Amino acid sequence: TGEAPLVVVIDPGHGGIDPGAEAGDLQEADVILGFARELADLLRRSGMTVVLTREEDVFVPLETRISVARAARADVFLSLHADALAEGEATGATVFLLAEEASDGASARLAEWHDRADLLAGVDLSAQDDLVAQVMMDMARIETQPRADRLAAALAAAIREKGGRMHRHPIQQAAFSVLKSPDIPSILLEVGFLSSEADRKRLADPVWRTMMQEAILAALTAWAEADAAEAKLLRQ
Repeated sequence: TGEAPLVVVIDPGHGGIDPGAEAGDLQEADVILGFARELADLLRRSGMTVVLTREEDVFVPLETRISVARAARADVFLSLHADALAEGEATGATVFLLAEEASDGASARLAEWHDRADLLAGVDLSAQDDLVAQVMMDMARIETQPRADRLAAALAAAIREKGGRMHRHPIQQAAFSVLKSPDIPSILLEVGFLSSEADRKRLADPVWRTMMQEAILAALTAWAEADAAEAKLLRQ
């Protein structure tokens, strides 16, 4: 961060053989790709460098999504989703952070559902790194996790400030494999839930989408400034 443009990797969830959540003729993979493209345009216009993990309706393994972020030397990894939850009426935007223990059963099931597509495509998610690599990753996470926490808080605050609807538990945690980059602050944002009629209407509304995208821009901008200031303090 600092003087160089912020490098943001946007990860439109699902795609290809994995359509994600479905509601009527709506598929999460398509809805989110459209949202991601609009967001990328907005962030680029504001001077950020943006890379998308997929530009079309193709299947991208979770490991590849992480590799794209590494290759881009991302400052931030933002995975976008609009999943469906059967239990209760999940509605409103939700920010997810990585944790071994999920906030609740619904969060745990979402994380499992996301990994399921990779398992169906024959991708091995169980490969364990050796102990030395694990220790190094844990050390990197100690520094990265508080930065991700601050980004999550900035996102929730900006969405509320712009008048967006947040889930009653706006910041949650689950073991999403796609968030496991040890040294890149990584967030998964459910912009809404396709299982909610209210959210489906919002996702179809260009005015609402613009509001959400501007909230994400505001959050990234505020976070990057604070993050650069924090890094400067640590160097002193």
